[in-house]
Amino acid sequence: MSRNRYGIAAAVILAMFATSGVTVAQGKKKEKEVAGAISQKDRDRGMAEAPALAKAAGLSCTITEARFVVADAKTKTNYFEVACDQGLGYIVGQDPAKPTASLFPCFDAEKKIKAGDKEIDSPLKCKLAGNANLQAQITPYLTKAGKTCATTGYRYIGASPTKTYIEVACGPGNGFVLETAAPANLSADVKANSCISFDATDTRACQLTDRASQLAVVDALVASSGKTCAVKDKRYVLATTTGASWFEVSCQDGSGYMLEQLSDGKNGKTVACADAEFVGGGCTMTDSRAAKTEQNGLYSRLAEKVGFKCDVAQYGIFGVKDKEIVELKCNDRPDGAVIEFKGAASGVVYPCAIAEAQGYRCSFTKKDPGYPQITKDIKSFKDNSSCVVRETRTMEKASESAVYIEANCADNSGSYIVGYNRGTTKPIEVLSCAQGKAFGACKLPGN
Repeated sequence: MSRNRYGIAAAVILAMFATSGVTVAQGKKKEKEVAGAISQKDRDRGMAEAPALAKAAGLSCTITEARFVVADAKTKTNYFEVACDQGLGYIVGQDPAKPTASLFPCFDAEKKIKAGDKEIDSPLKCKLAGNANLQAQITPYLTKAGKTCATTGYRYIGASPTKTYIEVACGPGNGFVLETAAPANLSADVKANSCISFDATDTRACQLTDRASQLAVVDALVASSGKTCAVKDKRYVLATTTGASWFEVSCQDGSGYMLEQLSDGKNGKTVACADAEFVGGGCTMTDSRAAKTEQNGLYSRLAEKVGFKCDVAQYGIFGVKDKEIVELKCNDRPDGAVIEFKGAASGVVYPCAIAEAQGYRCSFTKKDPGYPQITKDIKSFKDNSSCVVRETRTMEKASESAVYIEANCADNSGSYIVGYNRGTTKPIEVLSCAQGKAFGACKLPGN
């Protein structure tokens, strides 16, 4: 029996039972039993046969309970239910025509089936005590994925040959698609992908929450962002490898922002569209070009106040929490800079060659225009040095309070290692390559 990309053949099997003799026979048998009761004979057979079948099919948990469920007289397939010490419970189908058994999670067997004009419980519905609370079986997977969720609903989506997908609803507009191994296994990787990250055409798309309620989180992010914005439109942009999600919002006054929601649901960065090109290519609902032109003038004025006169042609913001660190490219001078603004008229101006060692790599201008400053720094410690810096690189190691660069001399005399306090452009020492070996080996020409 074939399976689609994310679904399994169980649904077809369950539907088959609705019209088979097995359902009728099983129904008559159950009429004679107390509702929900499982005979000791079925338990004994289950524990005798099911663990080995489940293990051969790839289920790696320790089986704590098992029972024989039913046999299909047409296909000669025997069905068992198993409960695990951790993770999901399963129905195990043993078809004698196949080399290994098939596994169907209790989530799938919980679905109602058609019987004429009625919907009835499937004869494969799980009944063992260990499978009584399927919602509780999801919690360890959410925990492993680093998600907190007050679960309000769940839905088994299906499985591929290697992946299991389960939708979990966590209250209004909030939900995830759990992705783990097939069969589901808590020792394997578990991802919890936000429902908002799936396009409506994706077969894994959430059904327990709709798109409008999924996007309602944007209003909450705006409200707690500190920005004034009467929301005009909003969209999901992307998810990061750390589990954060980014959203774009456009405002009635023509402004717009990119908003980051951290993996714990809290606000992360709020970035004006003029500075948001690093997020999925930037805003699409706001004209960020006009905003950028205005910001160029602003940063020209701010840079002059901290002693760096620059007619700003281009700028880029480094996404450092609680700091405003900006790279500037100038129309009127060849040397760009990275500036850490610390107030209306204070800040630190890093030439690109030093900025790289401080952790901020320039992308608009080359390091070369900043080499004369490093040459001066060397001479301030080595007044007899004839070194004129022609190339630099950041050393592999640093100290707790300082960073180091290798500065290579144009006269082929080798290199010096220059140390700078973290967060400043003040040199603290100039070392020979031998003296500075604790920070790594010199690698530029002449060494």
